[in-house]
Amino acid sequence: MGLDYWLVHFTWTIPPAALLTVAYWPFFTRTEILKIFTLITIAVIATIPWDSYLIRNRIWTYPDDAVVGVTIFKIPIEEVFFFIIQTYLTGLLYMILHKRLVLPVYLLPKFINSSMNFVPLVLSGGIAAAAACIWVGNELTYMGLIMGWALPVIAFQWFFGGSFLLALPKKPILISILLPTVYLWMVDFLSLQRGTWVIEPGTKLDLQFGGYLDVEEALFFLMTNVMVVLGFVTMDHAIAIAEYEDAIAAPGHNKSQSFQQVVWNYMTRRQRSLDLGFLEGLSIAIDRLAEKSQSMYLGSAMFQGRLRIDLILLYSFCRVIDDLVDEAPDKETAKANIKEASQVLYWHFSNKNLGKPLYEYLDAEYGAFQKKRLSPLISSIALLPTSRLTIKPLLELLRGFEMDLGFCAEKNEFPITSESDLDLYAYRVAGTVASSLLELIFGHFTTATSEEDRSRIIEAGQNMGQALQCVNIARDIKRDAAIARVYIPTFWLENEGLRPRDVIANPDDSKLAVLEERMIKKAEGLHDLNVAAIAQLPIEARGPVKTTVESYMMIGKMVRKRRQGALSKTNGKLRVPLWRRLSRAWWDMCSA
Repeated sequence: MGLDYWLVHFTWTIPPAALLTVAYWPFFTRTEILKIFTLITIAVIATIPWDSYLIRNRIWTYPDDAVVGVTIFKIPIEEVFFFIIQTYLTGLLYMILHKRLVLPVYLLPKFINSSMNFVPLVLSGGIAAAAACIWVGNELTYMGLIMGWALPVIAFQWFFGGSFLLALPKKPILISILLPTVYLWMVDFLSLQRGTWVIEPGTKLDLQFGGYLDVEEALFFLMTNVMVVLGFVTMDHAIAIAEYEDAIAAPGHNKSQSFQQVVWNYMTRRQRSLDLGFLEGLSIAIDRLAEKSQSMYLGSAMFQGRLRIDLILLYSFCRVIDDLVDEAPDKETAKANIKEASQVLYWHFSNKNLGKPLYEYLDAEYGAFQKKRLSPLISSIALLPTSRLTIKPLLELLRGFEMDLGFCAEKNEFPITSESDLDLYAYRVAGTVASSLLELIFGHFTTATSEEDRSRIIEAGQNMGQALQCVNIARDIKRDAAIARVYIPTFWLENEGLRPRDVIANPDDSKLAVLEERMIKKAEGLHDLNVAAIAQLPIEARGPVKTTVESYMMIGKMVRKRRQGALSKTNGKLRVPLWRRLSRAWWDMCSA
């Protein structure tokens, strides 16, 4: 009896598993926990018969003074734990690296290539080679048993999830496989060197790396990590299909599939046709956010499943109309874009129960609206989930953009004259987005919240949206002045002996520091009065909403630091460093 094998775990496998678990703990979802539990169960069940055979036939042996002596089918309990910890480590790394992905977009057939036909041939050849090694035996025994055990499993996984694997980004997949593999090679090298376990001569090729790591062992850890990653890819394929089906479900079907339903439907599935228009539109929306609003894209990863898809589609619409207004060649074009957006919204929300995708109707009905120029607008509106949104906040958002068009420095026209104008503007461009976000949350989760309480929570969310817009204004005084806009109320400016035109002429005026601070304090006051409403949201949404709000409020603190000289001044957007956003997100998700 000995503790050498447990010492390997307490030194090399448990510490990184514990570290990754603590780092990722608040971001775990119920689905991810079930994925890990499922894969560990399958790994243990699939490995025990094979490992037991190796031990019974003395291909692997363990010195008595290296293990405690408790066994399962002749397998030391420490070895069974290795199956669990390796699957957990590799699986957790895979989930961390793929957290940001919106899985349904990788169902698009454009990702399928000729590798789909090449891989089965390689796997078939590998299985045939494994059979030959086992038949020859002797020094080829261990190599043949590894390949003969792993390759059929990989072939089975490829049959179900091969196309999805090829669609996923390659770098995270390779890191998920190679990083644990190289790490476990090192652990295996040290363990073989210490004699914690032994591969018996006569069953291996006797080729080692560094004198101790047998080539078969190197292959074993590579193969097992490939199986683990492919297992997670296969489950993500099932989840991608389920999330897609939930997203395109008819109005009124707001309940997402359970994990058990997802697995069962995937294993018994028949070939289904995909709504390529929806998937292409979703893919474009994701690319748009990743390019123009990285914080929104990364923040959306805190939400799950169909709710995240709905939020991306909402944010995408906001970005499209924002660009159509801000990047229009003149005010008349911008006003026309807003009018057309309003018309398409009315049409979309008045035709909720059509029998085919709405964008097909919109393309037909609105072909006269210069379809080529407006196709991003039509697509973004057509994908909005009308069964979980109302039109009023979206129309109010358009009115906020109309207020942006009211600025004209040449004519001395600045529409934000009073604090009430500021409140109205902040509500229209930010409070409305918060209102729509909360509509989506309540549309996804069944709660006992009364209509009166929901209205009160949505009102608090609107106020919180106004707070975040005030932070925006404080941050972007100089950037807004560059486009001849001043969102600080004229009344506030006059109290400091300034006019809007003075801000445009000299946005670095020291007098503006007082108004910048006043704007931040207004934001913090609105935040403090309304933040308690987050605790009344469905539990699944509290952490993500709190993370989004508090991460944004951090910008106000950075504005103060910039004014005090603690940060270098820049004409670009002031951004919170990624490490600070992640640490803030970790804390908020833990405390929600």
